[in-house]
Amino acid sequence: MEEIIKIMDDCKSHGIKVLSPDVNESAGHFTVNKNGDVRFSLGSIKGFGGNVVEAIMKEREENGLFTDVYDFVERMAGSVNRKSFENLVNAGALDSLGHKRSMYFQPGRGGEPFIDLLVRYGELFKEDSLSGGVSLFGDMEEMKPERPALPDFEGDADILDVLQKEKELVGMYLSSHPLDRYRFEIDNFCNCKLGDLGVFVADCENKKQTAKVYVAGIVTDFKQLTTKTGKPYSRTILEDYSGTYELTLFGKDHETFMSYMAPHATLFLEGVVEEKFFVKPEDRAQGKTSPFAFKLRKVTLLGNISDDILKGFCMDITTPMLTQQFRKDLVGVVKKHKGNIPLTLYLYDPVTHYRIQFYSKKFQVAVTSDFLQDLHQIGVEKYDVIRK
Repeated sequence: MEEIIKIMDDCKSHGIKVLSPDVNESAGHFTVNKNGDVRFSLGSIKGFGGNVVEAIMKEREENGLFTDVYDFVERMAGSVNRKSFENLVNAGALDSLGHKRSMYFQPGRGGEPFIDLLVRYGELFKEDSLSGGVSLFGDMEEMKPERPALPDFEGDADILDVLQKEKELVGMYLSSHPLDRYRFEIDNFCNCKLGDLGVFVADCENKKQTAKVYVAGIVTDFKQLTTKTGKPYSRTILEDYSGTYELTLFGKDHETFMSYMAPHATLFLEGVVEEKFFVKPEDRAQGKTSPFAFKLRKVTLLGNISDDILKGFCMDITTPMLTQQFRKDLVGVVKKHKGNIPLTLYLYDPVTHYRIQFYSKKFQVAVTSDFLQDLHQIGVEKYDVIRK
């Protein structure tokens, strides 16, 4: 899976989309669709048997694509059980049928989850089909299995929970990444990736030199534990785009930082790589040394870090860009992303080569990935950040 994640990340960095598995397009192995996108395989879904994959592909080849969720349930009844159906939903393989994943777990008629109503309907539909529609009630249409009604409300699922389930089933985030909204902070304020932190510590140890470290990630697991002597400590798994890092905290560090280590929390960590233990001068003279380790010094919620680090934001525009529409668009973007960071604008004229600096007394902004994306949409490509 680590190798697959590297390949998928390489695809994304080259502008190749990596799509979730899909009952209407995926095969038993990875494929490329007509748009040149990589489509995850149905066989990659954990706990999903090869016989189920073959059944879906065979049905699709013989009778065409699945038109909606009812069509899928009716045609795959007997081949896809309750657990397999749930795995398909959480892996995103039914997204193309037009409903949010959260909808399947909303209460339907009688208060039961819609997914349970669908599975039961599929079983009844199969029984009716096998009997040729002939039963104790004959051809009475009103007694035939009835499609369960869709829930009145599809629901707004916790996106982090949706992505976590997706990762559990296919081994990686596909729809999006929980850290995507903090891409600006990670690219501009971190000096090490979590996946490289172990190597960074080893390099510092080899060179016998300390170093400040700034990393960011999402908490995917947290455990409070107790030593053999009864003292509390914790183990936290943090993850970013590059991989994971296990952070173990003892004593005062555990007491100080454990409140931050909640699952799904997105954190910015400041620390130092240095010797793990103090070595007395006389012991050091005898050749004794201490291994190096990452020591946590400060934790900040990743969404707040820009306000702590940034002093200002500067954007570059040119005189040919100055149209009435551009002014309207720029004001709209700035108003949309109100914040606490002072805004500066540099205006460059390619004819006279003058470059004039303007300070905004009216607007301050929140510098985020969404803000930069909106600037890109209106043609602002060059910018700079001023640190405190």
